[in-house]
Amino acid sequence: MKIELYYDKECPFCKYYANYIELKQNHNLILQNVRESKKTIDEFRNLGFDINDGFIIRVDEKDLYQGSDAIIYLNKISKKRIYFKDNKFFRNYIYSFVKILRKIILNLIGKDTKI
Repeated sequence: MKIELYYDKECPFCKYYANYIELKQNHNLILQNVRESKKTIDEFRNLGFDINDGFIIRVDEKDLYQGSDAIIYLNKISKKRIYFKDNKFFRNYIYSFVKILRKIILNLIGKDTKI
């Protein structure tokens, strides 16, 4: 399975998670820093995705997932799992909170919160 993970390498949360999941052992994982590719950002915007709403994964060059859906998908196929008792609670509250924290942290370290 080929998985392309598009994320903001400047964001400490995104960077940590991208390294944490360790999918490289069982899958063809390609990490893409979206800050390095305006073309990629535009491509996703044309498909209705905004990287500022969370990282994006493309599975086998066809299926796209973003934000909490991407994390839930990766969690299912990863050896290192984050335990979610309730995916709905994670989607509605925890992930929303992390998105707010991301903006605060990026501001504090002097990085643009909009890509």
